[in-house]
Amino acid sequence: MEPSEPPRNGALLELSNAEVRQLLAFLDGAIMDSGVRHHLWRSWGLCDRHGWAYALLEIETTGGRPFSTTILLADLIRRAARLMRRTRHLPWPVPLHRLRPAASCFTCEFVAMSARVNAGRSAHLDSVGTLQSDRFTARMRKSEPIWLPIVCPACGGGQGPVCRPHLVRGQNPGSREELEGYLLGLSARLATYLGSMTWRGPVASELEGVAWIEGLGWLYGWQVPLSFPNRGGTP
Repeated sequence: MEPSEPPRNGALLELSNAEVRQLLAFLDGAIMDSGVRHHLWRSWGLCDRHGWAYALLEIETTGGRPFSTTILLADLIRRAARLMRRTRHLPWPVPLHRLRPAASCFTCEFVAMSARVNAGRSAHLDSVGTLQSDRFTARMRKSEPIWLPIVCPACGGGQGPVCRPHLVRGQNPGSREELEGYLLGLSARLATYLGSMTWRGPVASELEGVAWIEGLGWLYGWQVPLSFPNRGGTP
């Protein structure tokens, strides 16, 4: 369902075992399966909760770099930019319809299936635990002066473009030409940032270094970073 329910506590720190298992399977390579990729194209990634949770889990478990997250974001933002370009002369309802997910969140599906399979079994099989978020918190706080001004105006009063969740809720996109240009620019920033995480890759600028946050914000909405505990404090 789009948009999904708001993340619990706004920080995605409390994840069930089923959520963690599924997201870790993505990190282990399942996200590259062709069937999974086609599902993610149709669903525009994950829901807002699990989109941010995937980034948090990756940063906390793989040395602090959102590499797989950025690969997925670069793919989806590039598709969104192409959609805007192909439909620039068509009425707005056409691209708006295509920005709506045509499939459910992969992780939500797994959690629902797990609940059915484990029905009647021990409660600890789907217990909720607190995921360490030191690295994620530090990165969000350190980069806040860069990403805060470009948040969606409907999410947090920023000067950035309207995010996809608010667009599909009916928010006016403003200039479609500007939205197309923004997505093309974000796609380029994501590509540079992705390259900077590879051997002999380019050095990312400060703005390119927060492209993954920017991509998550446009694709899933900005509620998570805007409500993160102690936002703006010292790591």
